[in-house]
Amino acid sequence: MPNPLRIAGIGANLGGIRGDFDAVRIQMNALIALGAEVVECYASDLGVVADARLIPGRVAELREICAERPLAVTLHAPIPIDFMDRENIDLHRRAARVSVELAAEIGAGIVVIHAGRTHPDIWAREADGLLAFERDELSAIGDFAVETGVRVALENISPNPAVIAGRLTSYSLDPAALARQLALLDHPGVTGCLDYSHANQGAGLLGLDPIAGARAMAPLTGHIHISEASGRPSIPSVAAQHDWLYFGIGDMHAPLGSGCMDLDALADVSQVLPGTFAILELQGHARAMLGDSLDRLRAFAGRVNALAEAA
Repeated sequence: MPNPLRIAGIGANLGGIRGDFDAVRIQMNALIALGAEVVECYASDLGVVADARLIPGRVAELREICAERPLAVTLHAPIPIDFMDRENIDLHRRAARVSVELAAEIGAGIVVIHAGRTHPDIWAREADGLLAFERDELSAIGDFAVETGVRVALENISPNPAVIAGRLTSYSLDPAALARQLALLDHPGVTGCLDYSHANQGAGLLGLDPIAGARAMAPLTGHIHISEASGRPSIPSVAAQHDWLYFGIGDMHAPLGSGCMDLDALADVSQVLPGTFAILELQGHARAMLGDSLDRLRAFAGRVNALAEAA
């Protein structure tokens, strides 16, 4: 039966695997010991795909690792997949399709894909056409996902260095715009992935209200990514992620409780779809704070669920 809770489980991403399945086992076991219910794997880090095709022996070993552990699994497809890159769309289609295949093989119910992006000049001329093109691509991969028992979760992106430098932009810097795109698509195989940190960064860049953005996207959200970020853009002279955390800029992936974001206010507007998983995204420089952040994420999920029950 479907889980009636809005947030049905919490967990975290794997960090820095580089194809080492012993590291996968160790990190999954650590998550279990911390009380997590979910783990998210980054597809390109697993060493199970080459030339957009599964490597059968490696996939079989990963499938066994996942099946032996009491963790739900989700999969983050390669970040470079871009359904607005019309010139190279065949490459993106292949990468997305094999990501769905991989998810089905290892029992992952969600495949996260980042929303489309393009050069600001192209966006200014062709926004409607690009959005329609992306919807067509999402509909196709969504059909395949339904066939395999998987859902695609379209994620709002962060203002990464290419965005800050003016080389790229994305409508999804505003989660409300991503919500509109998902509503127009209206596909059973595609849901939203609300990344609160990315949303806070987008709000800082564009002068938006991150609480309003979360409220707009929540009803279309079936997957959550969370860490903290100040919302201040990165600068070219500070390029490493652990330095972003130190300086308080860019995609910090800071532990929960850092004080960068009002988690209670976000929880109060996050009436996401029932059965949603919430994934804590901490990188190597912050993994030592994983346990405390998971405790805080459990409290966040509890607040979301309690508000839904009281409504």
